[in-house]
Amino acid sequence: MGGLRFAPNLDAPASAARRDFLIGAAGAGFVLAFARPGSVFADPAAAIAASAYEPNLWCRIDAEGIVTVNIIRAEMGQHVGTALARILADELEADWADVRIDHVDSDPKWGLMVTGGSWSVWQSFPLLSQAGAAARTALIEEGAKLLGVAPSACTARASTVSAGSRSIRYAEIVRRGNPSRHYSADELKAMPLKPASERRLVGRDTQALDVPDKTDGKAIYGIDARVEGMLYARPKLPPTRNGSKVLSIDDAAAKTIPGYHRALALDDPSGTVPGWVMVFADSYAAAIRAADQVQVRWDSDDTAQVSEQHILDHGAKLIADPDAGARVFDDAGVDAAFAQAASLLEHTYTTASVLHFQLEPVNALAFQKDGRWEIHTGNQWQSLILPTLAKALGVGEDAVVMRTYLLGGGFGRRLNGDYAVPAALAAKALGRPVKMVLTRADDARFDSFRSPSIQRLRMAFDTAGAVTAMQHDACAGWPTEVMVPAFMPKGVNGVAYDPFAIAGADSWYGVGAQRVRALSNDLANRAFRPGWLRSVGPGWTNWASECFIDEAAHALGVDPVAFRLRLLDGKGRNAGSAPNAVGGALRLAR
Repeated sequence: MGGLRFAPNLDAPASAARRDFLIGAAGAGFVLAFARPGSVFADPAAAIAASAYEPNLWCRIDAEGIVTVNIIRAEMGQHVGTALARILADELEADWADVRIDHVDSDPKWGLMVTGGSWSVWQSFPLLSQAGAAARTALIEEGAKLLGVAPSACTARASTVSAGSRSIRYAEIVRRGNPSRHYSADELKAMPLKPASERRLVGRDTQALDVPDKTDGKAIYGIDARVEGMLYARPKLPPTRNGSKVLSIDDAAAKTIPGYHRALALDDPSGTVPGWVMVFADSYAAAIRAADQVQVRWDSDDTAQVSEQHILDHGAKLIADPDAGARVFDDAGVDAAFAQAASLLEHTYTTASVLHFQLEPVNALAFQKDGRWEIHTGNQWQSLILPTLAKALGVGEDAVVMRTYLLGGGFGRRLNGDYAVPAALAAKALGRPVKMVLTRADDARFDSFRSPSIQRLRMAFDTAGAVTAMQHDACAGWPTEVMVPAFMPKGVNGVAYDPFAIAGADSWYGVGAQRVRALSNDLANRAFRPGWLRSVGPGWTNWASECFIDEAAHALGVDPVAFRLRLLDGKGRNAGSAPNAVGGALRLAR
């Protein structure tokens, strides 16, 4: 089970385990930050002033005692800002009423900006906890000085340091004291954290910081963004995701629509939206109506005729080749166990394409200001699309900034920021701000949907009905291969694979010799742009695996629950490990 728990190094502070931690003055307050590698400063405040820090996980405490936590994760209904701020504030012993969050715009100083894989809290918890504990320790020490007592006589609670009947607020400590501190990586790691029983925010009923604005209408989503002088745009989508070229545009009928401006074929050096035609108007309603009237002729490649069944049939052919694909697991004795089995079981499972269909259709507002391109949109992976935007616009990445907005649903769709590219190209072509909004139908057609999949599962049994071997082959379109191949690890046979398209195929069951094979459906990758959706791989691999376990129990004539419990033996790689899989398979069996 341990082989498929893949999570890349998302932030520079993942290396914060090897970096010094600073608390230093900045303006009228103090910031918490990680020092840049190789930075040497005698004074933390000097390091802060020189920007010699990695601020991915820093927060600011101002002279009024307001604690502002910078959030680089996208908010799409999961209250991620509240979750991350709560981790730090709990250890900091901050009054929750004093805590604020700031969803920041893109900037190289934030490191890798991505929200997906359920990584945000999991990866950030240790570092945020340690940062909060370090800041609390510094505030207690400085508060003790101001109170004229020993730090050991002080406690912190609700943004206040107390010693008996005397107390001092964090705000006053910031104004009067100097809580600048420098902690080595080892000192920070050794920082004592509160036991879970003493947590006052984490795991407790706490007001989500984003709820009030969402309730009274102050919350601003990407679809709400607007600037003076912008035009609205709706695209005419080509027959294929890739390989289409515009032959002609006839907008004669569209000219009867009040507010219509023009229709334009986009020139995309990045290859993200080939064959797109953008229709412009003074209002979105006019853009919708005008686009319906514009007639476009395209020349498309062979993928215009590819159906879902074609993709599944192609996947079946790939699976039939025993040498194809990446072997994620390949235990010794798999082939021998199948050859010597008293009985065999084999089933094939297919899943259909799945749309994200998030509530807010994709949209983006783009314009150039003071020599810099601004892209206003909700997005889950700014660091992934920024290089593509720069290529499309013919500028350096430092000339593009993505302004952050709330997302009206993501589910993985906005990990792929492709929708920002046509808005940027349209704004460049017209020389003025352009706001592109897809209709619900357009959004569905342009979706980076979850690929259809085909899986073959096989199991071998001995004469007593014990499982001696299992093989799980899964073939689907691979979003990671298409959009970020650097995230692909290699199987035991040296072939790279998409971990998000095979995760879950390992399971926690003890099945003897095991082989897990991941196969990329190249036809799917070419016919559309596969996307990540919710649980990604387990959405189909777990389903097939659990169905197959039921089939195996049925074939043996045993109760399916009893059969599962028998397989949850917790041996080998299924024993689990700390801190994320304590107890392993045996924990599931309890």
